[in-house]
Amino acid sequence: MGSEFNRWSQIVRGPGAVTITGHHPVQVPALGDDPLAMDGRPGVRLLTLPLDDSPPIYSIDITSTAAIAMLEGFLSTGAHVGKRLTWRSGGTGRFRRDTIHLKPLI
Repeated sequence: MGSEFNRWSQIVRGPGAVTITGHHPVQVPALGDDPLAMDGRPGVRLLTLPLDDSPPIYSIDITSTAAIAMLEGFLSTGAHVGKRLTWRSGGTGRFRRDTIHLKPLI
């Protein structure tokens, strides 16, 4: 990847699980661009901790309006903090459908 941050569009290709510790708005540069570029797309950066045997993911940049819409209610109320976020995806390109599950840690 062109930056030190994980992008939703890349990590959703495989299953994973993280604990959400926070979030904030961010400008996400295009893949391959300078990570400090200011002309990126508006998005949300989730601050996370890896779970189980998942790859170490400490932040996830989301520009997908569908993914942001699925998380919007939880992010605005703070109900996301300390929850387990899991995902999976089916299809490719414009036919891709992402599924997000937000559950309490067990």
